[in-house]
Amino acid sequence: MSAPARFVSSTRLISALTLTSRVLGLAREAVFGYFFGASGVLSAFRIAFMLPNLARRLFGEGALSAALIPVLTRVVERDGTPAARRFVGTVFAWVALVLAGIVAVLEIGILLWRSMADDAALRYAAVLLPYMPLICCVALLGGALQVRGRFGTPAACPILLNVSIIVSALVAGGAGWRDERLMAAICAGVLAAGVLQLATVWTAAKRAGVAPLVRTLRLSGPVRDVLTMMGPMVLGLSAVQINSLLDYLIAYGFVQVRGERIGPAVLGFAQYLYQLPLGVFGIALATAVFPDLSRHAARREEHALNETLQRAVRLSLFIALPASAGLILVAQPLVATLYQRGAFDAAQTARVAGVLRWYGVGMAAYFLQHILVRAFYAVEDSTTPARVAARMVLVNVTLNLLLVQVMEERGLALSTSACAFLQILLLARTLRRRLPKLDVRPLRRPIVLLVSATVVMGGAVYALRAWLEHGFREPPPTGLQLAILVAAGMGIYGVVASVLRLPELHWLLKR
Repeated sequence: MSAPARFVSSTRLISALTLTSRVLGLAREAVFGYFFGASGVLSAFRIAFMLPNLARRLFGEGALSAALIPVLTRVVERDGTPAARRFVGTVFAWVALVLAGIVAVLEIGILLWRSMADDAALRYAAVLLPYMPLICCVALLGGALQVRGRFGTPAACPILLNVSIIVSALVAGGAGWRDERLMAAICAGVLAAGVLQLATVWTAAKRAGVAPLVRTLRLSGPVRDVLTMMGPMVLGLSAVQINSLLDYLIAYGFVQVRGERIGPAVLGFAQYLYQLPLGVFGIALATAVFPDLSRHAARREEHALNETLQRAVRLSLFIALPASAGLILVAQPLVATLYQRGAFDAAQTARVAGVLRWYGVGMAAYFLQHILVRAFYAVEDSTTPARVAARMVLVNVTLNLLLVQVMEERGLALSTSACAFLQILLLARTLRRRLPKLDVRPLRRPIVLLVSATVVMGGAVYALRAWLEHGFREPPPTGLQLAILVAAGMGIYGVVASVLRLPELHWLLKR
Protein backbone atom coordinates (compact mmCIF):
# COMPACT_ATOMS: atom_id res chain seq x y z
CA MET A 1 0.00 0.00 0.00
CA SER A 2 1.38 3.43 -0.95
CA ALA A 3 2.06 6.03 1.74
CA PRO A 4 -0.88 8.32 0.76
CA ALA A 5 -3.26 5.34 0.63
CA ARG A 6 -1.91 4.06 3.95
CA PHE A 7 -2.47 7.30 5.84
CA VAL A 8 -5.95 7.74 4.34
CA SER A 9 -6.80 4.19 5.44
CA SER A 10 -5.38 4.88 8.90
CA THR A 11 -7.36 8.12 9.03
CA ARG A 12 -10.58 6.18 8.43
CA LEU A 13 -9.78 3.73 11.24
CA ILE A 14 -8.84 6.47 13.70
CA SER A 15 -11.87 8.51 12.66
CA ALA A 16 -14.24 5.58 13.21
CA LEU A 17 -12.92 4.90 16.70
CA THR A 18 -12.73 8.58 17.54
CA LEU A 19 -16.29 9.03 16.32
CA THR A 20 -17.40 6.32 18.75
CA SER A 21 -15.62 8.14 21.56
CA ARG A 22 -17.07 11.48 20.53
CA VAL A 23 -20.60 10.12 20.38
CA LEU A 24 -20.08 8.85 23.91
CA GLY A 25 -18.66 12.27 24.72
CA LEU A 26 -21.89 13.83 23.53
CA ALA A 27 -23.74 11.48 25.85
CA ARG A 28 -21.40 12.55 28.66
CA GLU A 29 -22.07 16.24 28.00
CA ALA A 30 -25.80 15.56 27.81
CA VAL A 31 -25.57 13.87 31.22
CA PHE A 32 -23.69 16.90 32.55
CA GLY A 33 -26.38 19.17 31.11
CA TYR A 34 -29.19 17.13 32.62
CA PHE A 35 -27.76 16.96 36.14
CA PHE A 36 -25.92 20.29 36.37
CA GLY A 37 -26.82 22.62 33.47
CA ALA A 38 -24.49 25.60 33.00
CA SER A 39 -23.90 25.86 36.75
CA GLY A 40 -21.19 26.82 39.18
CA VAL A 41 -20.61 23.17 40.17
CA LEU A 42 -19.91 22.18 36.56
CA SER A 43 -17.72 25.26 36.09
CA ALA A 44 -15.68 24.20 39.12
CA PHE A 45 -15.21 20.71 37.64
CA ARG A 46 -14.11 22.11 34.28
CA ILE A 47 -11.57 24.36 36.00
CA ALA A 48 -10.29 21.45 38.12
CA PHE A 49 -9.97 19.16 35.11
CA MET A 50 -8.07 21.77 33.08
CA LEU A 51 -4.59 20.60 34.04
CA PRO A 52 -5.02 16.83 33.54
CA ASN A 53 -7.19 17.45 30.49
CA LEU A 54 -4.63 19.84 29.05
CA ALA A 55 -1.99 17.16 29.61
CA ARG A 56 -4.22 14.66 27.81
CA ARG A 57 -4.64 16.95 24.83
CA LEU A 58 -1.02 18.01 24.67
CA PHE A 59 0.48 14.56 25.13
CA GLY A 60 -2.32 12.40 23.81
CA GLU A 61 -2.62 14.46 20.64
CA GLY A 62 0.65 16.30 20.68
CA ALA A 63 4.00 16.82 22.29
CA LEU A 64 4.99 13.43 23.69
CA SER A 65 3.85 11.34 20.75
CA ALA A 66 5.02 14.00 18.28
CA ALA A 67 8.51 13.97 19.79
CA LEU A 68 8.61 10.19 20.19
CA ILE A 69 7.47 9.07 16.74
CA PRO A 70 10.29 10.48 14.55
CA VAL A 71 13.00 9.48 17.04
CA LEU A 72 11.56 5.99 17.64
CA THR A 73 11.19 5.52 13.88
CA ARG A 74 14.89 6.29 13.52
CA VAL A 75 15.84 3.91 16.35
CA VAL A 76 13.75 1.06 14.91
CA GLU A 77 15.21 1.45 11.42
CA ARG A 78 18.82 1.79 12.59
CA ASP A 79 19.06 -0.35 15.73
CA GLY A 80 16.13 -2.79 15.69
CA THR A 81 13.31 -3.74 18.05
CA PRO A 82 15.28 -4.60 21.25
CA ALA A 83 16.95 -1.17 21.23
CA ALA A 84 13.58 0.43 20.56
CA ARG A 85 12.05 -1.29 23.62
CA ARG A 86 14.89 -0.08 25.84
CA PHE A 87 14.51 3.43 24.44
CA VAL A 88 10.75 3.43 25.10
CA GLY A 89 11.37 2.06 28.60
CA THR A 90 13.74 4.87 29.53
CA VAL A 91 11.40 7.57 28.22
CA PHE A 92 8.48 5.90 30.03
CA ALA A 93 10.37 5.89 33.32
CA TRP A 94 11.35 9.55 33.04
CA VAL A 95 7.84 10.67 32.09
CA ALA A 96 6.30 8.73 34.99
CA LEU A 97 8.81 10.03 37.54
CA VAL A 98 8.71 13.67 36.44
CA LEU A 99 4.93 13.84 36.27
CA ALA A 100 4.52 12.05 39.60
CA GLY A 101 6.78 14.69 41.13
CA ILE A 102 4.77 17.49 39.53
CA VAL A 103 1.54 16.01 40.88
CA ALA A 104 3.02 15.78 44.39
CA VAL A 105 4.07 19.44 44.31
CA LEU A 106 0.68 20.55 43.00
CA GLU A 107 -1.17 18.52 45.63
CA ILE A 108 0.84 20.25 48.36
CA GLY A 109 0.08 23.62 46.77
CA ILE A 110 -3.64 22.85 46.67
CA LEU A 111 -3.58 21.77 50.31
CA LEU A 112 -1.96 25.05 51.34
CA TRP A 113 -4.31 27.09 49.14
CA ARG A 114 -7.39 25.37 50.57
CA SER A 115 -6.23 26.25 54.08
CA MET A 116 -6.65 29.92 53.11
CA ALA A 117 -9.65 29.80 50.77
CA ASP A 118 -11.50 26.53 50.22
CA ASP A 119 -13.14 26.22 46.81
CA ALA A 120 -14.98 23.43 44.98
CA ALA A 121 -12.53 23.67 42.06
CA LEU A 122 -9.61 23.04 44.42
CA ARG A 123 -11.30 20.03 45.99
CA TYR A 124 -11.98 18.47 42.61
CA ALA A 125 -8.46 19.27 41.39
CA ALA A 126 -6.92 17.40 44.32
CA VAL A 127 -8.75 14.25 43.21
CA LEU A 128 -8.17 14.64 39.46
CA LEU A 129 -4.45 15.48 39.34
CA PRO A 130 -3.24 11.82 39.44
CA TYR A 131 -4.97 11.31 36.10
CA MET A 132 -2.22 13.42 34.51
CA PRO A 133 0.69 10.92 34.73
CA LEU A 134 -1.63 8.04 33.87
CA ILE A 135 -2.86 9.57 30.62
CA CYS A 136 0.61 10.80 29.61
CA CYS A 137 2.01 7.28 29.96
CA VAL A 138 -0.91 6.08 27.84
CA ALA A 139 0.07 8.64 25.19
CA LEU A 140 3.68 7.49 25.17
CA LEU A 141 2.74 3.87 24.55
CA GLY A 142 0.20 5.02 21.97
CA GLY A 143 2.97 6.77 20.04
CA ALA A 144 5.07 3.60 20.10
CA LEU A 145 2.12 1.64 18.72
CA GLN A 146 1.67 4.18 15.91
CA VAL A 147 5.24 3.61 14.77
CA ARG A 148 4.29 -0.06 14.43
CA GLY A 149 1.27 0.98 12.38
CA ARG A 150 -1.14 0.11 15.20
CA PHE A 151 -3.54 3.05 15.37
CA GLY A 152 -6.63 1.32 16.75
CA THR A 153 -5.86 0.92 20.45
CA PRO A 154 -4.61 4.49 21.07
CA ALA A 155 -7.67 5.89 19.29
CA ALA A 156 -9.98 3.63 21.31
CA CYS A 157 -8.63 4.59 24.74
CA PRO A 158 -10.73 7.78 25.13
CA ILE A 159 -13.83 5.59 24.91
CA LEU A 160 -12.97 4.22 28.36
CA LEU A 161 -12.89 7.73 29.84
CA ASN A 162 -16.31 8.65 28.52
CA VAL A 163 -17.87 5.34 29.55
CA SER A 164 -16.44 5.64 33.06
CA ILE A 165 -17.74 9.20 33.52
CA ILE A 166 -21.20 8.32 32.19
CA VAL A 167 -21.51 5.22 34.37
CA SER A 168 -20.31 7.11 37.45
CA ALA A 169 -22.81 9.92 36.86
CA LEU A 170 -25.76 7.64 36.16
CA VAL A 171 -25.09 5.31 39.09
CA ALA A 172 -24.50 8.11 41.60
CA GLY A 173 -27.27 10.27 40.14
CA GLY A 174 -29.65 7.31 40.19
CA ALA A 175 -28.82 6.85 43.87
CA GLY A 176 -30.02 10.38 44.51
CA TRP A 177 -26.64 12.12 44.73
CA ARG A 178 -26.66 15.70 43.45
CA ASP A 179 -24.44 18.76 43.08
CA GLU A 180 -21.01 18.45 44.75
CA ARG A 181 -21.54 14.90 46.00
CA LEU A 182 -22.42 13.72 42.49
CA MET A 183 -19.42 15.54 41.03
CA ALA A 184 -17.11 13.81 43.53
CA ALA A 185 -18.31 10.45 42.18
CA ILE A 186 -17.57 11.61 38.63
CA CYS A 187 -14.03 12.59 39.65
CA ALA A 188 -13.50 9.07 41.01
CA GLY A 189 -14.71 7.71 37.66
CA VAL A 190 -12.06 9.74 35.84
CA LEU A 191 -9.29 8.13 37.90
CA ALA A 192 -10.70 4.65 37.28
CA ALA A 193 -10.66 5.39 33.55
CA GLY A 194 -6.97 6.35 33.68
CA VAL A 195 -6.03 3.00 35.21
CA LEU A 196 -8.08 1.10 32.61
CA GLN A 197 -6.57 3.10 29.73
CA LEU A 198 -3.02 2.39 30.86
CA ALA A 199 -3.71 -1.33 31.27
CA THR A 200 -5.28 -1.50 27.81
CA VAL A 201 -2.50 0.25 25.92
CA TRP A 202 0.23 -1.62 27.82
CA THR A 203 -1.30 -4.94 26.75
CA ALA A 204 -1.41 -3.79 23.13
CA ALA A 205 2.20 -2.57 23.26
CA LYS A 206 3.30 -5.93 24.64
CA ARG A 207 1.60 -7.74 21.77
CA ALA A 208 3.19 -5.36 19.24
CA GLY A 209 6.67 -5.89 20.70
CA VAL A 210 7.17 -2.31 21.88
CA ALA A 211 6.32 -2.64 25.57
CA PRO A 212 8.73 -0.57 27.71
CA LEU A 213 11.87 -2.38 28.81
CA VAL A 214 13.37 -0.31 31.64
CA ARG A 215 17.07 -1.10 31.95
CA THR A 216 18.49 2.31 32.78
CA LEU A 217 17.58 5.93 33.41
CA ARG A 218 20.65 7.11 31.54
CA LEU A 219 19.81 9.87 29.06
CA SER A 220 21.07 8.36 25.81
CA GLY A 221 21.16 10.40 22.62
CA PRO A 222 17.67 9.44 21.39
CA VAL A 223 16.17 9.95 24.86
CA ARG A 224 17.69 13.42 25.06
CA ASP A 225 16.29 14.17 21.61
CA VAL A 226 12.76 13.34 22.77
CA LEU A 227 12.99 15.22 26.06
CA THR A 228 14.56 18.24 24.35
CA MET A 229 11.91 18.35 21.62
CA MET A 230 9.01 17.96 24.05
CA GLY A 231 9.51 21.30 25.79
CA PRO A 232 8.89 23.61 22.84
CA MET A 233 6.42 21.14 21.34
CA VAL A 234 4.12 21.54 24.34
CA LEU A 235 3.65 25.16 23.34
CA GLY A 236 4.02 24.76 19.60
CA LEU A 237 1.41 22.06 19.02
CA SER A 238 -1.07 23.25 21.60
CA ALA A 239 -1.93 26.88 20.96
CA VAL A 240 -5.63 26.00 20.74
CA GLN A 241 -5.48 24.10 24.05
CA ILE A 242 -3.53 26.83 25.83
CA ASN A 243 -5.93 29.44 24.52
CA SER A 244 -8.86 27.32 25.69
CA LEU A 245 -7.31 27.15 29.15
CA LEU A 246 -7.02 30.93 29.23
CA ASP A 247 -10.61 31.19 28.02
CA TYR A 248 -11.72 29.09 30.99
CA LEU A 249 -9.77 31.09 33.54
CA ILE A 250 -10.98 34.44 32.22
CA ALA A 251 -14.55 33.15 31.93
CA TYR A 252 -14.36 31.94 35.54
CA GLY A 253 -13.37 35.40 36.66
CA PHE A 254 -15.52 37.60 34.40
CA VAL A 255 -18.74 35.76 33.46
CA GLN A 256 -21.37 35.39 36.17
CA VAL A 257 -25.16 35.08 36.20
CA ARG A 258 -27.00 35.70 39.46
CA GLY A 259 -23.72 35.31 41.34
CA GLU A 260 -22.89 31.91 39.78
CA ARG A 261 -19.68 31.49 37.79
CA ILE A 262 -21.22 29.87 34.72
CA GLY A 263 -18.60 30.90 32.14
CA PRO A 264 -16.51 27.69 32.06
CA ALA A 265 -19.65 25.54 31.97
CA VAL A 266 -20.96 27.42 28.91
CA LEU A 267 -17.59 27.30 27.15
CA GLY A 268 -17.25 23.58 27.84
CA PHE A 269 -20.57 22.70 26.20
CA ALA A 270 -19.67 24.77 23.11
CA GLN A 271 -16.06 23.61 22.92
CA TYR A 272 -17.05 19.98 22.87
CA LEU A 273 -19.28 20.53 19.85
CA TYR A 274 -16.66 22.31 17.74
CA GLN A 275 -14.01 19.82 18.84
CA LEU A 276 -16.19 16.94 17.64
CA PRO A 277 -15.31 17.29 13.92
CA LEU A 278 -11.80 18.40 14.87
CA GLY A 279 -11.19 15.24 16.89
CA VAL A 280 -12.98 12.83 14.57
CA PHE A 281 -11.32 14.08 11.40
CA GLY A 282 -8.72 16.82 11.96
CA ILE A 283 -6.58 15.27 14.66
CA ALA A 284 -7.16 11.80 13.20
CA LEU A 285 -5.80 12.96 9.84
CA ALA A 286 -2.80 14.69 11.42
CA THR A 287 -2.06 11.62 13.55
CA ALA A 288 -2.23 9.30 10.56
CA VAL A 289 -0.10 11.45 8.24
CA PHE A 290 2.63 12.24 10.78
CA PRO A 291 4.55 8.93 10.52
CA ASP A 292 4.62 9.27 6.72
CA LEU A 293 5.84 12.87 6.93
CA SER A 294 8.55 11.77 9.37
CA ARG A 295 9.56 8.88 7.13
CA HIS A 296 9.84 11.06 4.02
CA ALA A 297 11.82 13.66 5.95
CA ALA A 298 14.21 11.06 7.40
CA ARG A 299 14.84 9.64 3.92
CA ARG A 300 15.07 13.13 2.36
CA GLU A 301 12.25 12.33 -0.05
CA GLU A 302 11.26 15.95 -0.66
CA HIS A 303 8.86 15.29 -3.51
CA ALA A 304 6.97 12.65 -1.52
CA LEU A 305 6.93 14.93 1.53
CA ASN A 306 5.45 17.74 -0.57
CA GLU A 307 2.75 15.51 -2.06
CA THR A 308 1.79 14.01 1.30
CA LEU A 309 1.53 17.43 2.92
CA GLN A 310 -0.59 18.81 0.07
CA ARG A 311 -2.97 15.87 0.27
CA ALA A 312 -3.32 16.31 4.04
CA VAL A 313 -4.12 20.02 3.62
CA ARG A 314 -6.73 19.32 0.95
CA LEU A 315 -8.41 16.59 3.00
CA SER A 316 -8.44 18.89 6.02
CA LEU A 317 -10.16 21.71 4.14
CA PHE A 318 -12.57 19.31 2.44
CA ILE A 319 -13.95 18.45 5.89
CA ALA A 320 -13.29 21.64 7.86
CA LEU A 321 -14.94 24.18 5.55
CA PRO A 322 -18.41 22.59 5.47
CA ALA A 323 -18.11 21.76 9.17
CA SER A 324 -17.47 25.44 9.89
CA ALA A 325 -20.49 26.54 7.86
CA GLY A 326 -22.64 23.88 9.46
CA LEU A 327 -21.79 24.85 13.03
CA ILE A 328 -22.56 28.50 12.32
CA LEU A 329 -25.88 27.76 10.62
CA VAL A 330 -27.32 25.08 12.92
CA ALA A 331 -25.83 26.09 16.27
CA GLN A 332 -29.15 26.79 18.00
CA PRO A 333 -31.04 23.61 17.00
CA LEU A 334 -27.90 21.55 17.60
CA VAL A 335 -27.44 22.79 21.17
CA ALA A 336 -31.16 22.55 21.95
CA THR A 337 -31.42 18.99 20.65
CA LEU A 338 -28.37 17.69 22.48
CA TYR A 339 -28.49 19.53 25.78
CA GLN A 340 -31.82 21.23 26.53
CA ARG A 341 -33.39 19.00 29.18
CA GLY A 342 -33.29 18.68 32.94
CA ALA A 343 -31.29 21.54 34.47
CA PHE A 344 -30.33 22.89 31.01
CA ASP A 345 -32.88 25.53 29.95
CA ALA A 346 -33.57 27.67 26.85
CA ALA A 347 -31.56 30.64 28.13
CA GLN A 348 -28.50 28.41 28.48
CA THR A 349 -29.10 27.08 24.96
CA ALA A 350 -28.92 30.62 23.58
CA ARG A 351 -25.66 31.33 25.42
CA VAL A 352 -23.98 28.10 24.31
CA ALA A 353 -25.13 28.52 20.68
CA GLY A 354 -23.72 32.05 20.57
CA VAL A 355 -20.32 30.78 21.69
CA LEU A 356 -20.43 27.82 19.29
CA ARG A 357 -20.92 30.06 16.25
CA TRP A 358 -17.75 32.00 16.99
CA TYR A 359 -15.76 28.82 17.61
CA GLY A 360 -17.09 27.47 14.31
CA VAL A 361 -15.59 30.40 12.42
CA GLY A 362 -12.09 29.06 13.10
CA MET A 363 -12.67 25.41 12.13
CA ALA A 364 -10.41 25.40 9.04
CA ALA A 365 -7.61 27.00 11.03
CA TYR A 366 -7.90 24.41 13.82
CA PHE A 367 -7.55 21.59 11.27
CA LEU A 368 -4.56 23.12 9.51
CA GLN A 369 -2.75 23.90 12.77
CA HIS A 370 -2.31 20.20 13.48
CA ILE A 371 -1.09 19.44 9.94
CA LEU A 372 1.39 22.33 9.70
CA VAL A 373 2.85 21.84 13.16
CA ARG A 374 3.42 18.15 12.46
CA ALA A 375 5.18 19.09 9.22
CA PHE A 376 7.69 21.04 11.31
CA TYR A 377 8.08 18.17 13.75
CA ALA A 378 8.64 15.72 10.90
CA VAL A 379 11.80 17.65 10.01
CA GLU A 380 12.63 17.77 13.76
CA ASP A 381 12.03 21.52 14.06
CA SER A 382 10.08 22.13 17.25
CA THR A 383 11.39 25.65 17.87
CA THR A 384 9.50 27.45 15.12
CA PRO A 385 5.99 26.33 16.19
CA ALA A 386 6.88 27.21 19.79
CA ARG A 387 7.85 30.77 18.86
CA VAL A 388 4.69 31.26 16.81
CA ALA A 389 2.49 29.80 19.56
CA ALA A 390 4.06 32.03 22.20
CA ARG A 391 3.08 35.09 20.17
CA MET A 392 -0.45 33.75 19.77
CA VAL A 393 -0.89 33.23 23.50
CA LEU A 394 -0.05 36.87 24.13
CA VAL A 395 -2.40 38.04 21.37
CA ASN A 396 -5.17 35.78 22.69
CA VAL A 397 -4.87 37.07 26.26
CA THR A 398 -5.09 40.65 25.01
CA LEU A 399 -8.12 39.96 22.82
CA ASN A 400 -9.79 37.94 25.58
CA LEU A 401 -9.56 40.75 28.10
CA LEU A 402 -10.89 43.26 25.56
CA LEU A 403 -13.70 41.20 24.03
CA VAL A 404 -15.03 39.62 27.23
CA GLN A 405 -16.05 43.09 28.37
CA VAL A 406 -18.45 43.59 25.46
CA MET A 407 -19.32 40.05 24.26
CA GLU A 408 -18.94 38.03 27.47
CA GLU A 409 -18.06 34.38 26.71
CA ARG A 410 -18.70 34.89 22.97
CA GLY A 411 -15.72 37.24 22.85
CA LEU A 412 -13.47 34.47 24.17
CA ALA A 413 -14.53 32.19 21.33
CA LEU A 414 -13.96 34.93 18.74
CA SER A 415 -10.48 35.52 20.12
CA THR A 416 -9.61 31.82 19.86
CA SER A 417 -10.72 31.68 16.21
CA ALA A 418 -8.88 34.86 15.23
CA CYS A 419 -5.65 33.65 16.82
CA ALA A 420 -5.92 30.27 15.10
CA PHE A 421 -6.06 31.92 11.66
CA LEU A 422 -3.14 34.19 12.46
CA GLN A 423 -1.13 31.22 13.66
CA ILE A 424 -1.56 29.18 10.48
CA LEU A 425 -0.58 32.18 8.35
CA LEU A 426 2.67 32.55 10.29
CA LEU A 427 3.33 28.80 10.24
CA ALA A 428 2.71 28.48 6.50
CA ARG A 429 4.99 31.40 5.67
CA THR A 430 7.78 30.02 7.84
CA LEU A 431 7.38 26.46 6.52
CA ARG A 432 7.93 27.67 2.96
CA ARG A 433 11.25 29.17 4.07
CA ARG A 434 12.13 25.98 5.98
CA LEU A 435 11.35 23.78 2.94
CA PRO A 436 12.38 25.78 -0.16
CA LYS A 437 11.10 23.07 -2.53
CA LEU A 438 7.63 23.14 -0.97
CA ASP A 439 5.23 24.10 -3.77
CA VAL A 440 1.85 25.51 -2.72
CA ARG A 441 0.70 26.53 -6.19
CA PRO A 442 -1.11 23.23 -6.83
CA LEU A 443 -3.31 24.03 -3.81
CA ARG A 444 -4.81 27.22 -5.23
CA ARG A 445 -7.41 25.73 -7.56
CA PRO A 446 -8.55 23.00 -5.12
CA ILE A 447 -9.02 25.60 -2.38
CA VAL A 448 -11.16 27.78 -4.66
CA LEU A 449 -13.30 24.76 -5.55
CA LEU A 450 -13.66 23.70 -1.91
CA VAL A 451 -14.72 27.20 -0.88
CA SER A 452 -17.21 27.31 -3.76
CA ALA A 453 -18.75 23.98 -2.74
CA THR A 454 -19.05 25.22 0.85
CA VAL A 455 -20.72 28.48 -0.22
CA VAL A 456 -23.30 26.59 -2.29
CA MET A 457 -24.02 24.24 0.60
CA GLY A 458 -24.19 27.08 3.12
CA GLY A 459 -26.59 29.12 1.01
CA ALA A 460 -28.90 26.16 0.51
CA VAL A 461 -28.92 25.26 4.22
CA TYR A 462 -29.58 28.89 5.18
CA ALA A 463 -32.60 29.05 2.87
CA LEU A 464 -33.87 25.69 4.09
CA ARG A 465 -33.53 26.76 7.72
CA ALA A 466 -35.54 29.93 7.07
CA TRP A 467 -38.27 27.90 5.40
CA LEU A 468 -38.43 25.39 8.27
CA GLU A 469 -38.65 28.19 10.84
CA HIS A 470 -41.15 30.45 9.07
CA GLY A 471 -42.86 28.37 6.37
CA PHE A 472 -45.21 26.50 8.70
CA ARG A 473 -47.96 27.54 11.07
CA GLU A 474 -46.25 25.29 13.63
CA PRO A 475 -42.53 24.72 12.87
CA PRO A 476 -41.31 21.10 13.00
CA PRO A 477 -39.71 19.92 16.26
CA THR A 478 -36.18 21.20 16.77
CA GLY A 479 -34.64 17.74 16.52
CA LEU A 480 -36.38 17.08 13.20
CA GLN A 481 -35.24 20.46 11.86
CA LEU A 482 -31.67 19.60 12.82
CA ALA A 483 -31.83 16.20 11.12
CA ILE A 484 -33.24 17.74 7.92
CA LEU A 485 -30.63 20.51 7.84
CA VAL A 486 -27.68 18.18 8.47
CA ALA A 487 -28.84 15.59 5.94
CA ALA A 488 -29.52 18.26 3.32
CA GLY A 489 -26.18 19.93 3.93
CA MET A 490 -24.23 16.68 3.61
CA GLY A 491 -26.16 15.65 0.51
CA ILE A 492 -25.76 19.00 -1.22
CA TYR A 493 -22.05 19.15 -0.42
CA GLY A 494 -21.54 15.62 -1.71
CA VAL A 495 -23.39 16.38 -4.95
CA VAL A 496 -21.47 19.62 -5.53
CA ALA A 497 -18.18 17.82 -4.79
CA SER A 498 -19.08 15.20 -7.38
CA VAL A 499 -20.09 17.79 -9.97
CA LEU A 500 -16.84 19.68 -9.42
CA ARG A 501 -14.97 16.35 -9.51
CA LEU A 502 -13.19 16.98 -6.25
CA PRO A 503 -10.81 14.03 -5.69
CA GLU A 504 -10.91 14.47 -1.91
CA LEU A 505 -14.28 12.71 -1.79
CA HIS A 506 -12.79 9.71 -3.61
CA TRP A 507 -9.75 9.69 -1.31
CA LEU A 508 -11.97 9.41 1.75
CA LEU A 509 -14.33 6.78 0.35
CA LYS A 510 -11.95 4.43 -1.46
CA ARG A 511 -10.45 1.44 0.32
